[in-house]
Amino acid sequence: MRFFSYIILCLTLVFVANAAIQGGEDLTDPYEILEKHYEAIGGLDKLKTEKTRYSEGSIVIEGTGLEGTIKIWTEVPNKERQEVDLKILRQTSGDNGQFSWEVDTNGKLQIRRDEPTLQRRRVRGLMEVYDHLNPRSDYFSLGFEGVEKVDDIDCYIVTIKNSINEDVIRQYMNVNTFMLEKSVVKEPDVERHTRFLDYREVNGLKRSFRQEMEILPIGQKMTIQLTRFEGHIEIEPSVFEPPGEDVKDYRFIDGESAENVPFKFLADHIFISVNVKGKERLWILDSGASISVVDSAFAAELGLKAEGDIKGVGAGNTLQVSFVDLPPFRIEGIEFSEQKAASAGFLKPYAHRHFGLEVVGILGYDFLSRFVTRIDYASETLSFYESDAFEYRGKGVVLEAPLMGNTFSLPVTVDGTLSGTWSLDLGAGGVSFHYPFAEEHDLLTLKGIDGLGFGAGGESGKRTVQFEAIEWAGFTIRNPLISMPLEQGEGAFRRRELTGNLGNSLFRHFVLYLDYERQQVIIERGDNFEHVFPRDKSGLQLVLREDEDVEVVFVAQDTPAAKAGFQKGDIITAINSIETKYLGGLLAVRDLLSKEKGTKYTVTLSRDSELKEMTLKLQDLY
Repeated sequence: MRFFSYIILCLTLVFVANAAIQGGEDLTDPYEILEKHYEAIGGLDKLKTEKTRYSEGSIVIEGTGLEGTIKIWTEVPNKERQEVDLKILRQTSGDNGQFSWEVDTNGKLQIRRDEPTLQRRRVRGLMEVYDHLNPRSDYFSLGFEGVEKVDDIDCYIVTIKNSINEDVIRQYMNVNTFMLEKSVVKEPDVERHTRFLDYREVNGLKRSFRQEMEILPIGQKMTIQLTRFEGHIEIEPSVFEPPGEDVKDYRFIDGESAENVPFKFLADHIFISVNVKGKERLWILDSGASISVVDSAFAAELGLKAEGDIKGVGAGNTLQVSFVDLPPFRIEGIEFSEQKAASAGFLKPYAHRHFGLEVVGILGYDFLSRFVTRIDYASETLSFYESDAFEYRGKGVVLEAPLMGNTFSLPVTVDGTLSGTWSLDLGAGGVSFHYPFAEEHDLLTLKGIDGLGFGAGGESGKRTVQFEAIEWAGFTIRNPLISMPLEQGEGAFRRRELTGNLGNSLFRHFVLYLDYERQQVIIERGDNFEHVFPRDKSGLQLVLREDEDVEVVFVAQDTPAAKAGFQKGDIITAINSIETKYLGGLLAVRDLLSKEKGTKYTVTLSRDSELKEMTLKLQDLY
């Protein structure tokens, strides 16, 4: 299961004219338009002398109940600190001129080493010294896209592109005053549309004190209202540095590790027992979750107060989440103090429907990032080690895997030519290409089995194809099944900066070590490396209804189930005259459908209140 909490908080300080410019000119040269813009704000020379800035104000995220304060310190070039306090959520980020860093709402420090961040730092640094205004720049090119209205105001559109990354900035300048009315910052996976209002004069320059922003594709809106702005101020260098000490919100019960903690590996997911307030329940271990999640019904059972209501991003689509203070909890060998967690209503119903299990939470980044975690799929055990004390002495392969957001990214090649950077997602059952990569490489035309993909964002169409090989860390897995969305959607699988998502159908062949402190992943050959795992041989996708009936939700074309006459909505009541409730649950029924090819079943089903018998003969689908 993939879950991303999207709270994109940023403030773009814009400097606009103190003196008005006589407009109405028919301009088409973007450099000339920007030249007049800078003339209007009092001159480029004056801007270049302002090396430091401080601003503060209020921030409101529309329709969420989240509001608070924002403070920003800036020193040119490339030094910044931003503090956002939404009362129930706090986040601090910065750049000390050498690297970017971030402290999340649970106090965890992360140094940003991923390539997109490094590229954007470089672009930002060059723009801060106005290299984009140089027509002979080695990095920037400006374009003119005509005149367009912004709230009935005619505006010149100037685009800023660069040769370092794919980001594009569109600036909408008032044709009469040359004030910036709007900007659109388009990155591969997100767009920020910002409207600039409430201009006030400060030190001979006019600044926008009110900015209304919309984040696409999720459609989240926010407003920032400045109450204070200062330039040419003294800023202590330490302001831009990350905290000297990282958070320590857990303790090992014995020593500096908790080893061989058992987990259940079912339906290609990792389930671990977690005790909260004496209530022992199953939780999913999910490195793709940017924050830990507790089901809203279980949160209510615990007496937790949910606050806020914001959009998150699941695998296929967006979803609504709130936030709670998760009480102290423990797993075998480790005790955690209180943490901030997301709360959502999808989890318990999802787990019952797709696994037939009671699952009440997801242990994500806020859990895993505290340790070096060893996952041994063959023995179904987890081991957790103190990062500072951990020293690897094995014979595995150590991969640099910079965190993108809160998720490891690492290089993988499929069939020798389809290479790229993939995310490591313990919450995903399978391996999936992201839609943009699949579309660009014409993978959606490949022959495969169509079906439904399920995740935190709901269900969506997918096609699963058998490829020749996956290669990573010097290992090769033959004949892997890799799926891809049939439509782009609004979820995590629309991301362009990543090739795809790696899940447990790949990892189950290995032993993994996840080292968040060093941003490395260690891969060892597992005891099941050569094992050929069973696959569905029916073409049926099944779920468990609330009344415990097993329901057919999809029948793939040209498969044994389709040839036998199964239909969506059929209720399977018995197999070989044994009622499904006596077969061991949903997962046991699925296991029966993955037996050797040629296996025959007499399946009794209910359709439109009538009982029917079908003969199903299993066959290889790929």
